[in-house]
Amino acid sequence: MENLLLSYRENLSKAKKMFKEASDRDKSLLNGMIRDLQYSIEWMETGRQPGKTRGVERLAAYQRERPFDPLLMQRFFRSQEETYAWEEAENESVISSAEQEMIDDALSVLTTKEKEVYLMSRGHCLSYSQIANYLCISSSSVQTMIERSEKKITRRRYGSLFCLSS
Repeated sequence: MENLLLSYRENLSKAKKMFKEASDRDKSLLNGMIRDLQYSIEWMETGRQPGKTRGVERLAAYQRERPFDPLLMQRFFRSQEETYAWEEAENESVISSAEQEMIDDALSVLTTKEKEVYLMSRGHCLSYSQIANYLCISSSSVQTMIERSEKKITRRRYGSLFCLSS
């Protein structure tokens, strides 16, 4: 990484020298190159996107939060549905009845389509594009439905009697 950073710095100084002797037309091109080099050097030195005050490791709590633990959702899904040819032979009974009731309660606020998309995403772990292809809708529609579902589930979880103890 140090060699790359050194190379970028050398190229930046060369570009600045060329800028002093360049014509007006070339100056605009070189100016863009200089900005790109400075941007890249700053990113490599700080480890985060230039202009941002916090790195990805310091996301706000609401950006990291998920309505349910993804592994719990997958266990819930596997305990509910019939098995498929590519899956294990038996349903799993790995979630408690309290967890089962809590998830059923939270999913009850979703429309049929939202529930289908949410379970495909969180239960089967399908990508948005796979879900979109399967349902013949756009990926942005899938993303919107997932976001809407997570908001509804979060509201339901914090307002439900089932979830007050968790």
